[in-house]
Amino acid sequence: MSELRVNEVGDMVLTGAAAMQALADPVRLAMTDRLTRHGAATTDELADATGVPAQAVEEHAEQLAAVGLLKRNGDSWEACGRGIFFEIPEDGEVEVQQAARALSSAMLLSYEHLPRQWVESTEPGLELEWARSAGLFNAGMWLTAEELRKVQEDLEVLLMPYLQRKEPTPDSRRVRMLAYFLPPKSD
Repeated sequence: MSELRVNEVGDMVLTGAAAMQALADPVRLAMTDRLTRHGAATTDELADATGVPAQAVEEHAEQLAAVGLLKRNGDSWEACGRGIFFEIPEDGEVEVQQAARALSSAMLLSYEHLPRQWVESTEPGLELEWARSAGLFNAGMWLTAEELRKVQEDLEVLLMPYLQRKEPTPDSRRVRMLAYFLPPKSD
């Protein structure tokens, strides 16, 4: 099992190719997402959540455990952190860069359905106060790659107090925030 670091907000920090490659599989990513968002689950519960047979879920969970992302607790599986953090390294092994890019792509594609699902099933039932707070930030701007990384880092710092919150406050709800940073390729 590889050694895993957990950062100050509880995210599992991935630096090695093996963990990134394991998590880039859509089923394993869905299982890990389920466990980080909702806590421990049995193999059968993960099978129900992913639509994958229990035997396959068990094999996927063992692969994730082998790279330090999941652990067994009795008859349940649990994530070793509250989320995932990784970067595509600037220098280093090409294998790590490729694994990080594959994981980034897998994550982007695995969440593409969420806005539509939210609009169709959640938004119509929201109270006015919450409907007015929800929405989209869609801005185009000229940035260098370094500036884009700085924007992402600044957002993480801005959100830190909320990410570190252990218990809900009165009238709070668990809000999912998706942010896509999509630069075009150069001409």
